[in-house]
Amino acid sequence: MAGLEPMLPFSKGGSSQLELEPFQEGTLGTSQEKQCCPGFVSACSNFSIQYNYTSASIAAAIMLSDNDNIGTAVKPDFPQPAWVGHYLLGAVFMGSVVGMLLMGYLGDLLGIRPALILANGLTAMGALTSSLLSWGPPDTVWTVIIASRLLLGVGVGGNYPLSAAKAAESGKDLQVNAAEAANKAAYAFFWQGPGQLAPYMCAITSLQFRFLLGIGAVPAGVVLLRSWQEETNSSRLSEDESIDRRAELRNRRHWWTLIGTAGSWFFFDVAFYGTVIFSPTILLKVFGEMESLPMLSIQAAAMITVTIIGNAGSLAVVPRLGAKALNTMGLALCGLAFTAFASVYRYCHDWHTLQFCLLCAVNLALSLPNIATFMLPVLLFPRNVRSTFHGISAAAAKVGAMVGTILFPALEDYGIPVIMFTQAVLCGLGAACSHWFLDESISVDAEPHNDQVGKKQRTVQLVPALPASACCFFKSRSSSS
Repeated sequence: MAGLEPMLPFSKGGSSQLELEPFQEGTLGTSQEKQCCPGFVSACSNFSIQYNYTSASIAAAIMLSDNDNIGTAVKPDFPQPAWVGHYLLGAVFMGSVVGMLLMGYLGDLLGIRPALILANGLTAMGALTSSLLSWGPPDTVWTVIIASRLLLGVGVGGNYPLSAAKAAESGKDLQVNAAEAANKAAYAFFWQGPGQLAPYMCAITSLQFRFLLGIGAVPAGVVLLRSWQEETNSSRLSEDESIDRRAELRNRRHWWTLIGTAGSWFFFDVAFYGTVIFSPTILLKVFGEMESLPMLSIQAAAMITVTIIGNAGSLAVVPRLGAKALNTMGLALCGLAFTAFASVYRYCHDWHTLQFCLLCAVNLALSLPNIATFMLPVLLFPRNVRSTFHGISAAAAKVGAMVGTILFPALEDYGIPVIMFTQAVLCGLGAACSHWFLDESISVDAEPHNDQVGKKQRTVQLVPALPASACCFFKSRSSSS
């Protein structure tokens, strides 16, 4: 699988010339180093996003365990009040909706760098307070964690549109087209998989839930520090750029496209987080009412590893299929996978190994639209409003995640098959939304052109990446027309 690498940009005249530049020792200064690793901040942001989303699920399992055993017959170390189940996992998504809308807008208005600093500062603060201040009676511990995760959610949510916009940046001398920007965002998004896996690798004993929550400040702190060290560019929009941006925000075609990007992402996240966040609960239903915490972590980690493999496969096929096709077909396959698991669970409940394999198949199917939903707003919206529309799309998705965290407990009394059949229907609605409202054949340039508002947009395709090493020796120059 190729790394996070820039691609050969399109020239304005429809063709480009490659000019060999002599390599001089010592010329790879600060700006060129940043061009050679343009996706580090975005990749680390995506790792931080999914780590902090997932950590509460396994941390709660640790708190509800005793002597590394978890189940209904176990007396938990930290008894959970009834109200906590309604707010613990949803708090981070409530904050995320605010963060996505606010930080997405600030990213376009003030620039990506200051917005990233603010977002990751809030993420680090929320992670640290959930770890360092969660002492005292159980009620106090749970309250502090929920309040901290609400704050953390604002920062984590802001990282969604900002990391996508950051991945699309290349360097001062390179002009990025929409297809290249979407590819870069997709490669950065891949790191959400390892971020989702990491909390389960840390979950060993019941003494570690504070460590598990607090370590979420580390990747956020790395992004904050790296963003702080970057060169300060002129971030505020000029008067002409502000006028163009307002014109793009009023463009009806963008809002029609938003129905597709936000709608399909909403339905997907209901299914995705309804499955991922409650993986420990689902595994207990499959394997029995009591299980050791290490074994539960290993099983969940195996399912997530399948997701990472699926993400890698998605990156390999998206240049051939296109983001819309991957999104639509992926959601349809998710519906089939949920239906298969629900059927086996209902009629062959004692076949635990088969059920676990089908759960892995569900996670594999979920990995297909997972990357596509993140790519589509980058591909289909212009750069000067990309962060804003990506933030709105991601906010709709996290409303879906909140629905998923509410839907699962509400339907749990009806049984796992009912939950899974419901997930299948939602995936079908997401596939329909993607098919009807998205048009990948018409894309936009990543760079705003003040004198070309309303000009017919070029059709672009996702293309394979050009190795980053080549960008240190070659420069694209538009042919004279």
